[in-house]
Amino acid sequence: MVGADGAVRRPCASRALESALLLVLLRRRGSHPLQQRELAAYLATPQARADAFGAAMAQAVLDGRGPGADVVGSRLLAGFDHFSRARKRLLFDVYLAVAGAAPFEESMLRPPRQEQSPRDASDNTVTWIEMIMLSVRVVVAHGLGAGKQITEQERRRLLELLGSSRAPVWENYPAAHLMALLAVQEFAPGHRLVESGTAAVLACRNPDGGVPSMSNLDVFSTGPAGLALARAGADRGLLHRMCDYLTGQQMPDGGWVFGEHMRHSDVDASSYAAACLAAVDPVRYRPALERAGGYFRAIAASEGGFPTYIKGDPSEVGMTAGALCALAWNGVDHGDLLANGARWLLDTQHPDGTFERSWSLSEANTIWRAMWALHSLPEPVRITLAGRIAGASAASYRFLARAQNEDGGWGYRPGDPSDTTSTCYSLLALSAMNRRRKEDQVVRAGVDHLLSRQQPDGAFTALPDQVAPRPLLFDAPVFTDIWVLLALTGCDSSPATGVPAR
Repeated sequence: MVGADGAVRRPCASRALESALLLVLLRRRGSHPLQQRELAAYLATPQARADAFGAAMAQAVLDGRGPGADVVGSRLLAGFDHFSRARKRLLFDVYLAVAGAAPFEESMLRPPRQEQSPRDASDNTVTWIEMIMLSVRVVVAHGLGAGKQITEQERRRLLELLGSSRAPVWENYPAAHLMALLAVQEFAPGHRLVESGTAAVLACRNPDGGVPSMSNLDVFSTGPAGLALARAGADRGLLHRMCDYLTGQQMPDGGWVFGEHMRHSDVDASSYAAACLAAVDPVRYRPALERAGGYFRAIAASEGGFPTYIKGDPSEVGMTAGALCALAWNGVDHGDLLANGARWLLDTQHPDGTFERSWSLSEANTIWRAMWALHSLPEPVRITLAGRIAGASAASYRFLARAQNEDGGWGYRPGDPSDTTSTCYSLLALSAMNRRRKEDQVVRAGVDHLLSRQQPDGAFTALPDQVAPRPLLFDAPVFTDIWVLLALTGCDSSPATGVPAR
């Protein structure tokens, strides 16, 4: 899967949300009849209707029928406890209204943001959220017949944001791009950005006719793929090619973005990229790793945790664990960050051994990342926190042992059917705790289950577990093979701490 330039380039699967929005846009523009038919054919497939929200979007644009129930509140956001919940509720309700599944309502028309006002602590200010929320305001106003409420300044700002991306699809985020195009279509349908933007989204479609959830995930995918190949003993030349690609993608702030030609670093992509560099060759890539250390130091919260995007946003378990794994190669310079972050992680563990799930539907995802982080700490920090780490590991082990299904696998949550990805995360967590196949029956049964899922060509398939925008699932099939290779290399090898402590 590794290209000549070292990147892992594999597309995301098509999704109903983006495909329905593009179909609505093409209908409003009265253009591309063949592509309209292809989009409709995709939206009629079971894959497009695999979840209640996707089914509601597809049903609305194809049949003009609403879902007949509150699929956002009662299904999609049920149990979603996150600081962005109010914004997500608005956004998903507006998506349904654009598709024709529900009416536009006055409550959807949020007031414009005031540039000088204090930032709402329940929201964040990454560029795509500004553009999405401004697009939502424009679309809702016109949907209510109140387009005059949109000021000239707001229209100019939307056009400025829409034209600011270096990627063909705006920040590799089709849903944000499509909402902005639908908004500009309302007041400037002939604008060049609508023409070029529509063409860009059409060009990124998959062979099944649908639109992927993200148009480029290559930077993010290359980091954990390189880490998996390094653990599997892949050719050094291949690994250096991958790492050279990653260093070439490093942003001026020292972080990494999830896709090429983007502008905003995030802790998740940065953690996997830096962990890959440290695992492959911390001497060769020391300058890049030191810049990454500066990025993590700048975004860390005073209490020790790390957010996803913006300093000051709430810290998250997955991001904090990832950052600690990426910093563990240099305990001398980052001992304070590692100690504070480890204490924050330990404080956030639930009594049953789990952590908040963050960007995954699988309970085991953040268990793995937390255990990887805690067990890869440099020795001075690890010794100081030895008792707490042992207690946390024991709690997580008990949870995973109880949650294991009779077939040896794990599901998203206890009682759910086994799926390949959750099984990988669980095995990764166990291997991070130094549990090995030969000595541990839980690991042995999990590995046997995982091997039984392999196809004759060596590949694995899995249910998606990653979410974006949270909590809507997206499917990046390349992740499955990455997590499987990481899991299998950890269960029979020496302790898989991810990066060497130096």
